[in-house]
Amino acid sequence: MGVPARNLEKNKETGWIAVRLRPFAFILALAACCFVTGCWNRVELNELAITSATSFDKIDDKTWEISYQVVIPSAISAGTGTSGGGGGPSLPVIVYSTKGPTIREAISNSYRESSRKLFFAHNRVFIISEKVAREGLDQIIDLYLRNPDARETVNILVTSGKAKHILEQLTHIEKIPGEAIQKVISIESRNASILPNIMVYELAQATLGESKSAVIPEIYLSGGVRADNMDELKRTHLGSAMKLGRLAVLKEGKMVGWLSKEEALGVSFMSGKFKSGNITFACSPESDGSEKTNVRLLTSTTKLTPKLENGKLTMGINIKGTGILQETNCSLDLNKPANIAQLENGLRQELQKIIEASWKKTKDMKVDVMGFGEAVHHKYPKEWKKMKKDWSSVLASATIELHIKSSIVHVGLSNKSFKLLNRKEGGD
Repeated sequence: MGVPARNLEKNKETGWIAVRLRPFAFILALAACCFVTGCWNRVELNELAITSATSFDKIDDKTWEISYQVVIPSAISAGTGTSGGGGGPSLPVIVYSTKGPTIREAISNSYRESSRKLFFAHNRVFIISEKVAREGLDQIIDLYLRNPDARETVNILVTSGKAKHILEQLTHIEKIPGEAIQKVISIESRNASILPNIMVYELAQATLGESKSAVIPEIYLSGGVRADNMDELKRTHLGSAMKLGRLAVLKEGKMVGWLSKEEALGVSFMSGKFKSGNITFACSPESDGSEKTNVRLLTSTTKLTPKLENGKLTMGINIKGTGILQETNCSLDLNKPANIAQLENGLRQELQKIIEASWKKTKDMKVDVMGFGEAVHHKYPKEWKKMKKDWSSVLASATIELHIKSSIVHVGLSNKSFKLLNRKEGGD
């Protein structure tokens, strides 16, 4: 079937118009490219100083000293470990400090002495000196919340000495010390549950919460000479090492004291943050304490039940946990249910002792790091409006009721301790 002449004329006209418009379309597309911004604000990687850890010290009441642990990429890249020039071992990080009346001004002063701009998006930890913590952390939290590059996973720790010294300490296993610190506190929190893994945003939430109380783990240097040079890393044992210690307690953003490791463990149970950990206790209450048993708690749950009677607060603390027997030198035959029950009773008594000691210390400090205020607010919202105005006094007069149910679900491959087996062999 042929195409009508009328349609042929129309197609020719359309094609002619398209050919005539092509130059104009090209010019229009070229002009549009002029308005495309592109990466106008890009920053090259070799212009940045990647910070893995930051410390906060106070020289005096008016001057901040901010220190930065900056990564040296050439020293930590895979397959290297030598400096670009001499061929000898190179430090993976450098640490330098700046000073100023405010934290931001101190950071700005780094431009006067550094060839690269500080980049905090990969910052792992904040180390705070005890002096700064006791004066208050409002400025640090405010800086963190305003920074668009801030990471949610930045850990915060406090040290009783100079915070800068923690940044200067090198480690054997991890090349970047800031990353090593973060891994240590994360592993401790998961496997021992004594010290919590606190991030800066969690500290801000706790400070603004109902109880206005918070906790921060302590980090300190053990030993004598700091391992701040490559010569120290050539030895199998460092002269000093970074270790986790006590638990710093804050009230309304200011540090008010310390909790020991055992007291920190009690807070972990009461606040429901205990995940897993080892508990050591005597084989029986009547023993002299020389025979010990170690149980690893694999699960633990805590339920807080506040009760108000005649204006007095009693906090019911219900704890349930299950564990496995890991070590014992008790002369017990674990085939007998009565002996298992004896160990479970010893575990309960030990947990009760830990929690009661922790409660006494926090009560004396008038701080609510266990979250009791949240529980009271949820159950008694009307009464809480009056109580929160003087919550410290209410807490100081409060009492606790402990209900602990712990069970040992596995005793291992042997139902008898080696000590008991050895005695029987000797008797034969």
